[in-house]
Amino acid sequence: MKLKNIINPQNRTTKPLSLQKRLVKRMMSSPDSLRRILNLWPPLRASGIRITEITADASYAKIVWNRTWKNVNMHGVAFGGTLFSMADVMIGTLLQRRLGSGFEVWTRSASFQYLKPGRNGVNIEVELSDELVEWVLHTIEEDGYCNVPYSCMLKNPDGEVASISHQELHARPRGGGKRTARPKHASKPRGYILEHMATAIAWAAFSETPESLTTLLSSMRRMPSQAEQLRHVCAKAKEEAGWDDAQLHKFGVPGEYLS
Repeated sequence: MKLKNIINPQNRTTKPLSLQKRLVKRMMSSPDSLRRILNLWPPLRASGIRITEITADASYAKIVWNRTWKNVNMHGVAFGGTLFSMADVMIGTLLQRRLGSGFEVWTRSASFQYLKPGRNGVNIEVELSDELVEWVLHTIEEDGYCNVPYSCMLKNPDGEVASISHQELHARPRGGGKRTARPKHASKPRGYILEHMATAIAWAAFSETPESLTTLLSSMRRMPSQAEQLRHVCAKAKEEAGWDDAQLHKFGVPGEYLS
């Protein structure tokens, strides 16, 4: 399939928005169409990003970056923006596909940890479990929208973690969701809130021991999920700084992260 078969540049009477809608409709018609059209999308294709697999139920996708002389920076490694694009392009798209045409999804906020340079290619596997999708649908039904935290790792061919992506997606019914006065899903800390808690606790518990603080913050940034970060910091605060659960509760830490 070629983009020119979908968009005819000779047709000057068709509005750009209509062309975009036609392309997106064709792209979302099946996982295979989604994979093929994204692989032809100029920004991704020019960067060397390729989607090699999307399962029939759109619950899993694999994205790879192939290194060539045309898509590396002055150091001979992947551009940071290229690695970020690998995560950004697929997570929200898969969730959109799984929720259906009655919903819309986009990235609300994101952060990225660069750990190792991508020298010989990078790959990322994105997986959306049935439990996650069910939670999103249930939350939208109750609250009118859902902010979805998602973390994933980008790896070098040898399995070494090159980068970690943290995103928060916003999902809602197409046309806008009706928010409740007090959203239920917002009453429990998730995603970036957990990371902020972990950082605040690390500074409070280890501010007088800079070496311990630096080591702890460094280990945090290499963890693939904010929940894991918070559990790790809480455990360190109890083991090495002598904190108890009461002190951690003052930071709003739920009990599930203290065991």
